[in-house]
Order: sequence, then structure tokens, then C-alpha cells
Amino acid sequence: MKRYTIIFFNTRGKNDNEVSKELVDFLHYLEDTTDERAAASGSERIKKIHERVRKVKLSEEIGVKYMQAWEEKYYAREEGREEGKAEGALLTRIELIQKKIKKGKTLERIADELEEEIDSIRPIWEIVSENPDAGADDILELLTNDKVEEDE
Repeated sequence: MKRYTIIFFNTRGKNDNEVSKELVDFLHYLEDTTDERAAASGSERIKKIHERVRKVKLSEEIGVKYMQAWEEKYYAREEGREEGKAEGALLTRIELIQKKIKKGKTLERIADELEEEIDSIRPIWEIVSENPDAGADDILELLTNDKVEEDE
């Protein structure tokens, strides 16, 4: 899993002497994205950024592509979150079934206690029963491998 660091910048900060001049110039540029501000900065980085910004603003096609790329990343991130939630719920379900099997409970009793249909928990129950010492992550992997094989 990729980890990201998010940094918040205050473009209206008052302590210009506590950070580099280039950062101060960049923050001012963010507040006032103009040709004059970019030129006044004296920074080649800011000038390159400004040139790119101008191209995007001038080209509708590039602007549309930029927004499409942004939307794709946004929706992919949302989809990843949903998949993560579903996987977490399944891991919790596996752990519950493991605990109940270790207590000697039958498939029918476990289904009743979890208020689930027998057929919905049977695949987990079978894998846990066959692999009593496996961790929940291992059971999840076996379960998803079985599902992939069924789909093929």
C-alpha cells in the first residue's frame, strides 16, 4: 500500500523569514498566479510551473484531460476505500467463525448466531475447518483463491 504525506501550506503566512525565499515566492505565486508574479520570483522552478499552468489554461483539450485524470484518480481512490472496507468486514467475519469453530460450534449453530444463511458462511467454515491453525489473512487468501478458481 502506498503511503502519502500531506503537507498544508498557508499562503497567507506572516513569517517569510522562517522559510526559504523560493517557498515564499511560490506561496505568493499561488495567491496571485500571474505572469508578473512568476517573473518577479526569479525562480526557474516557479517559471516552469507557470509555463505549464498557462498551457493548461490556454488549451481546452489539456484542461479536459487534466480533469479526467483527476477524476480517474479520485474514483480509483474511492473504489480502493470501498474494497478495503469490504475486505475488513470479511476478515472480521472469518475471525468470528474461527472463534466459534474453536469453541466446537457446528455450521448450523454458527449461521444461527451470526444470523446468516448457512450457504453464505459455508465456504469460510470449510476452509477454517480444513486449516484450523491458519490466521484470518491466510483464510482470506485461500477463500479468494477458491473464488478465482470457481470464476475461471
